[in-house]
Amino acid sequence: MNKHFFGILALSSLVVAACTTSKQEDALPNKRELIERVLDQSKAPEIIPAAFFHHFPDKFGPKAVEEHIAFFHETGNDILKVQYETLPPQWEIKTAKDFDKVTELSAQYFEPQLEVIEALAKQLKDSALIIPTVYSPLLILHQAAGDEVDEVIKKYPAAAEPAFEKLAKSIATYIRAARQRGADGFYVSSHGGNIEFFGQDSEVWTKYLRKWDKYISEVADSVAPLNILHICGGEYENLDAWADYPGTIINLPEFDVEKLRHAQEVFKRPILGGLDHHGVLINGSLEEVYAQVDKVLAEGPTNIILGANCTVPDSTASDRLHAIVDYVHNWRQAHK
Repeated sequence: MNKHFFGILALSSLVVAACTTSKQEDALPNKRELIERVLDQSKAPEIIPAAFFHHFPDKFGPKAVEEHIAFFHETGNDILKVQYETLPPQWEIKTAKDFDKVTELSAQYFEPQLEVIEALAKQLKDSALIIPTVYSPLLILHQAAGDEVDEVIKKYPAAAEPAFEKLAKSIATYIRAARQRGADGFYVSSHGGNIEFFGQDSEVWTKYLRKWDKYISEVADSVAPLNILHICGGEYENLDAWADYPGTIINLPEFDVEKLRHAQEVFKRPILGGLDHHGVLINGSLEEVYAQVDKVLAEGPTNIILGANCTVPDSTASDRLHAIVDYVHNWRQAHK
């Protein structure tokens, strides 16, 4: 067991009772306990957790809180992931000098997002792990200046680095504030853009980008006992290169069973995933989804939280996801 297991173990002392939506769920351990058991990699958990995520129509305020809670109950999810919806200021970046426009953001800038986290923690913290999403400095720079900023970064990487640092420290401020408002940990999205544009072994990535990308995971690791490292979709030369990033659970842009099993061996941490967020999970019949789940759980990583490799489309029906979550919860009992 690593330090993250003992950290999350401490969370269980806060648990009173699981908030459930069906008689079947009443028989389950508290959702926090389900995740705790996966973190103990000395044995396979009897009940496998599951969780799927998507964005909501309302980004902030009471409606956003209601939509997060409704989705959590309607799907039977074992993690309550709080979506990140805070947009940065807009900066036009065309030259090296333009990177000077980027400013560090205070906790006040994130206040609407923090209010959602605090409200969710007050209502559901006894029954759910509250895990806000955080984005990488590169993705936030994309939001601020458009995808074409990659061309400017590639041309002037040294000039871009101070902007990465300011944005990374802005995200760190948000992480610390969110932890104070009730977050249990964080879903940390690494890189946030198509790294193949720069090249995984390029100087742009290795010298200027990677350290600030990794910094976000390091800050989350320093303040919270449970963090999910999400490596965003893209064409990678070697995902093992992220094995030195902190993170209690690993969510990869992969759904191939052998690659997932390899990742658990390399990262030595539980895996979240197994299904393609645009594949059979969305387009297939439930029977086809169950067949894919069977393959993942029979042949894939031992310690897994069944989910998708990324956020599912907003149009995905909650009752469909609930059926899959229930199937996963009962899988070991049904396959003895």
